[in-house]
Amino acid sequence: MIRDSAARGDETGDLVSCHDAMVDEGLFHILVPRELGGANGTPRDWFDTVVTIAHAEPSAGWIMAQGPIQTAFIAVAGDPDFAASFFSKRQAVASSSAGQATAERHGDGYLVHNARWAYTSGCQGAAYLGGAVRIISTDGTPESRIVLVPADQATINRTWNTHGLRGTGSHHIDLGDEIIIPAGHSLTWPHLTINRPGTLANAITYSAWTISMSTAAVNLGATRRALEAATASAEHKMHRFDTVPVIVQSPFIRKIADLHGNIELAIAGLRRLLDELWEHAATGAPNAVERARIRLAAACAVETGATAVHEAQLLVGADALHRSHPLERLGRDTQMLRTHGAVNPSTREQLGNVLLDTYQGPPDFI
Repeated sequence: MIRDSAARGDETGDLVSCHDAMVDEGLFHILVPRELGGANGTPRDWFDTVVTIAHAEPSAGWIMAQGPIQTAFIAVAGDPDFAASFFSKRQAVASSSAGQATAERHGDGYLVHNARWAYTSGCQGAAYLGGAVRIISTDGTPESRIVLVPADQATINRTWNTHGLRGTGSHHIDLGDEIIIPAGHSLTWPHLTINRPGTLANAITYSAWTISMSTAAVNLGATRRALEAATASAEHKMHRFDTVPVIVQSPFIRKIADLHGNIELAIAGLRRLLDELWEHAATGAPNAVERARIRLAAACAVETGATAVHEAQLLVGADALHRSHPLERLGRDTQMLRTHGAVNPSTREQLGNVLLDTYQGPPDFI
């Protein structure tokens, strides 16, 4: 179903049917504890599922990467009453930090100003929508929170018209110039204030690494698909004056072998890092250096994937740039994530400063 929806999603920016199917199958609850109706999975379970779905369709993979993480936030850091209501049925939340919203305390809630956010992936299928707000408390302490409202209280502006990952439908959402949101419909972010302690809570208390790992999982799953597409094309492709198809020629065999090796190495390395993170989370949250290493490994994996897809396109030649060829879209999709703020050069420089003990930015964003 997901792969069959790829072309339409690329054209329309709409994968709501795939989104709904993933929700109905419980995939967005893969990390949620069993007592809340989830699968009680590990970060590696989540990562492997994202890779698998991104192999079928990268945009669906990105929605799958973000949906379970945001439901996990509610599971461990949401107001207990809101969490109980939210997990009474299978549903999804979509929020974004790409906005300039501010808020101040207003009775039992927050008065949010300029409640508008871009890049709200999966917003068309979510039951709750929202985004990050900056709050200055009465004592001058800054705080960042995610605020949420039922989806019917938000306006989705269809602004997502991009080069790649078009099916994510990462549109702008608009809650208006001012809106009062109950405090129970918010949670601190990116440093979560934990209401339900446990291994999952420890693992994602500092949540920025989950975004970096999302980009890597999607790119690596898409790259596996790209290498398959290049191999399928090589079975029939003949260069001028050749007497045998490309697939039996040494240059193709050597290059495709190298690309497979690079991708499987990246996947194996990230799996191992996730396993270590989960083991350590049994006793506490990962420290800044551990999180920086995970995020840098994910960023490098994004580059490895995007480069491999480009190399696969070169192996196939001009055919790979036809709109009807899967490599054309896969090339666009994997290039998109190279520019994501969680893995771009500026972020990698900040993470390098963490390793060198020269980082001076907010610790919550590591």
